[in-house]
Amino acid sequence: RAGTCENAGMLELVRADITRLAVDAIVNAANPALLGGGGVDGAIHRAAGPALLAACRALPEVRAGVRCPTGEARITPGFALPAR
Repeated sequence: RAGTCENAGMLELVRADITRLAVDAIVNAANPALLGGGGVDGAIHRAAGPALLAACRALPEVRAGVRCPTGEARITPGFALPAR
C-alpha cells in the first residue's frame, strides 16, 4: 500500500504495478529522448496515455535527440496515471 510513513526516516517497500499506484510521483529511468520505449518506460507511457508522449515531445532538445541528459530530470503531469 502506498502512502506516507508515520515515522520520519522510515522507508516503506511496496511490490506493485507502479502505473496503478496513487502516489505523488513516479520516477522513470527513461532514455534521454523521453519518447517511450519498452519495459517500465513503455508501461508508463501506455498507462499515462498519448498526452505524456506529447508533453515529452514538447520538451526542448538540449542536443540532437536528447531532452534529458543522464543525471538530470524532467517533470510532466501524470495524465491518465493515478500519480500526480
